[in-house]
Amino acid sequence: MSRSRRWDFALLAGAAALVVTSVVAPPAQAAPQAAPRALPEGGAESLAALQAEIASLYQQAETATAAYDAATQAVTQQQTQILALARAIVDEQSQVDQLTSLVGQIAAGQYNGDALDGNQTLQLLLAQDPQTYLSQLPLASQAMSDAANTLQQLQAAKAALAAYGDQATGAWEALAKDQSAAAGAVADIQQRLARAKALLAALPAPQLAALQQLQAQTAYAAQMAWRGSLPPGELARRATGAAQAAIGYAVAQIGKPYLWGATGPESFDCSGLTMRAWQAAGVDIPRTSQDQWAQLRHVSVSDLRPGDLIVYFRGATHVALYVGDGAIIQAPHPGGVVELAAAGSMPILGVLRPD
Repeated sequence: MSRSRRWDFALLAGAAALVVTSVVAPPAQAAPQAAPRALPEGGAESLAALQAEIASLYQQAETATAAYDAATQAVTQQQTQILALARAIVDEQSQVDQLTSLVGQIAAGQYNGDALDGNQTLQLLLAQDPQTYLSQLPLASQAMSDAANTLQQLQAAKAALAAYGDQATGAWEALAKDQSAAAGAVADIQQRLARAKALLAALPAPQLAALQQLQAQTAYAAQMAWRGSLPPGELARRATGAAQAAIGYAVAQIGKPYLWGATGPESFDCSGLTMRAWQAAGVDIPRTSQDQWAQLRHVSVSDLRPGDLIVYFRGATHVALYVGDGAIIQAPHPGGVVELAAAGSMPILGVLRPD
């Protein structure tokens, strides 16, 4: 969740008007956008370096958040697998116990009430393949045939039980590894964010205001360059069908806090918001921004329409919902809230269409 770009909504023609227009009707021609005031010359270079460092810290935190999301998703899947394996082991152990009891009866010559030849019974019990041994006998009784079947079932049940045990061991090891990865990602996130917070806290009020002004100016320039690269009429497309429902859900979340790893309903990270928005529209999409990038349909930026997902940065570490008229709804970063922002204010990796 890259550094949030907070916009004067003269820039986006008014927050409420923008959302309503993009959801229910073709947007009107965008109002002229006012550039932020020019920065004072003094200290501009040091402020630019500070801006770059803070932006880098937020992006690194977002990369760690993506790793955390992937690890926690894997943990959930492994916990489900372990539970299923535990049930299978219990069932298979019950089968082994029942068959072992029958084998005991065979050994005692009590199975089916038939008397079995002692030597043949011993050979049957020791055979690696009871059915093969049975086929070598000139004449096998029904009792011997039943006994061979029982022994073969017992061997198969023991093999299945051992296989389930091996799978469970592997699942537990993978679970521990992913839990460790999640914990490491949390530590990484906290470290990056603490550094960014310390940098901001150390700034005197005038420098903090100048930094915020520089961020707005940089975002404005990026947004205007992006808008200028789009074909005529590109920003006037409207949402239809499921995209309307996805946008409506995202609009209702505006103002809720960002929390890494969160998927709602009270807080979100970036991919948690886009996942829930499209789930509300009846479309299931992957949990993480990287999986969304890897698995969803890619479309050209020139074909962008409301409801599409815009993925940012080379590592696909940030994703937002495009709502039309050059704006996105995003969960930006820790300390931020779900908000409207300019779609072109961050480096765009590509566009996805879930429906």
